[in-house]
Amino acid sequence: MIGDSAASRRLLRVRRLLIGLQVILLLFSLVAPVGTIAAEPSSDPSPAPTSSPSGEPASSADPTPSADPTPDPTVAPDPTPGPSVAPDPTPDPTPIAVSPYIVTFAAGAAAADQLAAIASAGAVSLDSIGALRMHAVQASADAASALRANPSVTSVEADRSRAVEGAPDDSLYSAQWSLPRIGWDQAYGSITPSGASVVAILDTGVDTSHSDLDGVIAAGGASFVAGSAWNVDLNGHGTAMAGIVAAETGNGSGIAGVGYAGVSILPVTVLGADGLGRDSDIIEGLVWATDNGADVALLSFSAYGYSSALQAAVDYAWSNGVVVVAAVGNDGSTTPAFPAGDRGVVGVSNTDQSDALAPSSNSGASVFLAAPGTGILTLVPGGGTTSISGTSASAASVAGAAALLRAVDPSLSAGAVVGRLARSADAAGTASETGNGRLNLARALAD
Repeated sequence: MIGDSAASRRLLRVRRLLIGLQVILLLFSLVAPVGTIAAEPSSDPSPAPTSSPSGEPASSADPTPSADPTPDPTVAPDPTPGPSVAPDPTPDPTPIAVSPYIVTFAAGAAAADQLAAIASAGAVSLDSIGALRMHAVQASADAASALRANPSVTSVEADRSRAVEGAPDDSLYSAQWSLPRIGWDQAYGSITPSGASVVAILDTGVDTSHSDLDGVIAAGGASFVAGSAWNVDLNGHGTAMAGIVAAETGNGSGIAGVGYAGVSILPVTVLGADGLGRDSDIIEGLVWATDNGADVALLSFSAYGYSSALQAAVDYAWSNGVVVVAAVGNDGSTTPAFPAGDRGVVGVSNTDQSDALAPSSNSGASVFLAAPGTGILTLVPGGGTTSISGTSASAASVAGAAALLRAVDPSLSAGAVVGRLARSADAAGTASETGNGRLNLARALAD
């Protein structure tokens, strides 16, 4: 009995061991496939798409194109732009520099031929002065050279700017000290003009509505400056000159003009509101004034640099009996300024209350006569008075005196008027400073 029992127990242990092994094998068979799936490589051996440096998707190892061209939304584009070649910019053409010139043609050149010559040279005519066969043009240096080479052209020169001489002061003078100095008080009331004369004021315009001028404005006027009128003065210089020349006298208000009777004003605008003007406009204005009844022309401006075109205009005025008066300039220089230095022009310097040359006044070869020009009472646009100093004021006094001589004796030639002014002048300073001397109106009228 005991032997059978031991054998039974061994058999039972073996059976239990076999059952345990089966359980372990069953559990292993359930867990092993999970490890195999996790480690299995992708069925597509190609790497996942990435962004190329240019921002475009990288090409696949599979040469067959994808049927769906829509990009993978999970792939972010590279924000760095790819290198590109900038277009070669076309350079802007360099503009050709042009300058203003005055072109004068020889006698006999027809107007149409003049325009054709200007156009063929590559210049542009802005204005013309038919009586002198002149054109104001815009031209490059090459075009100007081409015009100079044209046998029908006599001259091509710069169209210079000239500036007013003398500016209004802030202080006002209670008396016109200059009038007794030139003997005006001896003539006024004792010499009454029987005729009339006209002074062309080539300047910045004249305020013709001023109460001390409205009765002495000649019929008409002209402007040769774009945007400017002849009967309005935005600068004030032209009105100041008109006041010195011929302000209404004996009317109970304002100031007295040098040309106290028989003298009228012809406004000719050749300078802009800034006081500057081109030779071409000045020339056109002087020719127009000559053709429209001027007996005297006042040019109270100057610049350094001779212009044969401006000289031709002066010659035209002189040959038609016009007395041309100009300021010599306010630089304290002996260098000739123009138009005062031109042939046939009465160039005027500035003297003070002591008959001494004003420190600012130019002197030298361009001076023909002197006149008071320091602290001169005159008119301002809109009404009222002020004082100015400069050779402009001096020239205006001489222009008024020349006009009064013409009004007293309308038969006087331009040469006779200038001769009387010269030989009747009072000695003052040196010949370089005052030319023939300081103006004496009373003696000139009595000559």
